[in-house]
Amino acid sequence: MRKRRAKPIGALPLATFGASLSTRAGLLLYGDGIECAAVSLPSAPSIAKLGRGIQNLHEASLEVRSRESNRIKNAIEALRQKLKKFRLQ
Repeated sequence: MRKRRAKPIGALPLATFGASLSTRAGLLLYGDGIECAAVSLPSAPSIAKLGRGIQNLHEASLEVRSRESNRIKNAIEALRQKLKKFRLQ
């Protein structure tokens, strides 16, 4: 009987096998999340518009808050000035 020499396995088949194992593990761990992402992919533009709308609403809310704060500060300052004048007379 002759002894056969075993050919070494190349790097590409090992990398392919490793990638397939990691893909399967990822699908087992994150399968629901991947499925949700794939289902929501067609409505991505609508989701992006909604996100921009929420961001614009947040910025507008911050602007209104700062203006309201300035208005309250001005009202308090005017009241202080009136009280100063009232005490002096």
